[in-house]
Amino acid sequence: MLPTNLGGHSAYQDTFLSDFLKFYPDPFVLPKSTWDYIVQFWYLDLSQTDSIMQECYSVFGPEPRLPSCMLRSYLLALKLKVTSITVWCRMLKESPLYAILSGFSFGDTPGVGTFYDFFSRIWTDVSNNLSPKHRFPKIKPPRGKKKGEKTPCNSSSIASKLLPLLERWHFKPQNPFSLVFRLYQHQFLDVSIRMGLINPAHLALAGDGTPVRTSTQQRKKRICNCQKNGCLSCNCKRLYSQPDCNLGWDSHWECYFFGYHLYMYVASDSYSDLPVFPLLERASRHDMLSFLHSFFTMKAYLPKFRIEKLLLDSAHDAYAFYAYCRRENIIPFIDLNPGHTGHFTYKGDFTIDDDGVPICKLGLRIVIQHPRCSKSFLYL
Repeated sequence: MLPTNLGGHSAYQDTFLSDFLKFYPDPFVLPKSTWDYIVQFWYLDLSQTDSIMQECYSVFGPEPRLPSCMLRSYLLALKLKVTSITVWCRMLKESPLYAILSGFSFGDTPGVGTFYDFFSRIWTDVSNNLSPKHRFPKIKPPRGKKKGEKTPCNSSSIASKLLPLLERWHFKPQNPFSLVFRLYQHQFLDVSIRMGLINPAHLALAGDGTPVRTSTQQRKKRICNCQKNGCLSCNCKRLYSQPDCNLGWDSHWECYFFGYHLYMYVASDSYSDLPVFPLLERASRHDMLSFLHSFFTMKAYLPKFRIEKLLLDSAHDAYAFYAYCRRENIIPFIDLNPGHTGHFTYKGDFTIDDDGVPICKLGLRIVIQHPRCSKSFLYL
């Protein structure tokens, strides 16, 4: 049976209000922190989830839980920093507030299997992972040589080789996570655009990656008999329980981590830097690799968005990308990579200081004069 939600978000608000006053006749006993997420979920309209996900359900069988309530409940668990589905199902049965705020009746909440069934419907692929579970082990990525330094990588060489290939390659917005992005786009990104918080015709983006830890150590086990034969350090295939995750280097905490590398694009000229396009990358990937893959994937998913400005850190300092921005009429704001100091190829009649300003042989910073004005300006 297909999920139907005739009342939409207003029906959810009416049900929540009646159940809330039944269990909490004196609302002022709740702390302010509780009221903060009550107000957030009161205005969070997820009613489009039911219509978007109707194609994921069958017309036969019992009536399913509303996808909007399942998604709202999972977002509430993430808001409360509860990552275990088993723990969250127990909290729904024990706390009336969490149940009615999710959209369920207290005493009639979903179980663990219902949540995992909902996750399998969102992931539009037969396989649960993008990578095979059986693969050969890999060595750790190189760590930064100095404090706060990221994974060493020749970003200029990578950009010059990959950019021409990615420009010719036509990315198709059809992936196992395409439904997840549709839910995000229709119920979050488009809402920000309608409210005028994000202007897709004149977009200023800021991009950067951050580590996402999924476990304290790499989850793998042997499937060969080398250990029984006395070989403790073989390179045979291992069985990985999280094949899409791998080891990466966290330059902030200066340690290795196991998980993903979340590359996020935000609207830098919006209030609170609203997100535009997030994508999980391999943890071992350098920021330049993650940027190139996520940037052209974003252009495939959001083809009507016109990017005018890009704000990036020093890991993206590559001449090939500057040339690409000039062809696409994009103004880049990229921090200079200190590792490139002293390796610039110029004629020898000027150098570049730490701020990117040319310096002549006498050690003076170069200034330019506007053709229609008598004033001189410092070269920027």
